[in-house]
Amino acid sequence: MGAVMDELIGLEEELWRANREGDGAFYERSLRDDAVAVSQYGVMTKADAVATIGANRNPYLKTALSDVRVVGVGDGGAAVTYRVDVVALVGEREVGFSALATTVYAREGDGWLVALHQQSPLAA
Repeated sequence: MGAVMDELIGLEEELWRANREGDGAFYERSLRDDAVAVSQYGVMTKADAVATIGANRNPYLKTALSDVRVVGVGDGGAAVTYRVDVVALVGEREVGFSALATTVYAREGDGWLVALHQQSPLAA
């Protein structure tokens, strides 16, 4: 699982890079059409995620992943779970928060696509 693990962690870090940079097109390419994200803000579809990331209204300035684990999920699936520490620009202020996150990937052809992303905020 070593090469797969490295590939999935790299994809997860690229998703956070795209989030920081407002790169909705990367999300368009990286999520299955039926993908969903679940967070304290509710359930978001792929279309919602692409639009939200592209708008980049409260840009993430820094994202740091730690305690990363990859778990195989049947044939052609895997989950990446970790802690993420974020600094976002809200108005003129930098605001920090932390969450536990899991992304479930499905093997599609010779690549991986996000099927589900879930975040649970940690108490401040």
